[in-house]
Amino acid sequence: MNTQSDIKMTDQLERELIERELGPRSPAFVDDVKSAIATMQSVLGRLQNQARKAKIVFANG
Repeated sequence: MNTQSDIKMTDQLERELIERELGPRSPAFVDDVKSAIATMQSVLGRLQNQARKAKIVFANG
């Protein structure tokens, strides 16, 4: 039982140390990632749309 408690405490201390070393995650970083994902989705959507149009043009000759 004492071993489990020691393991939990060690895990918690490791997490706290990592957070201190890396610093807190900034909301701006999360927003930047979301924006980058949305941009990539938009680009891929446009490329897929152009590919569909190209297929139709190719098929129609």
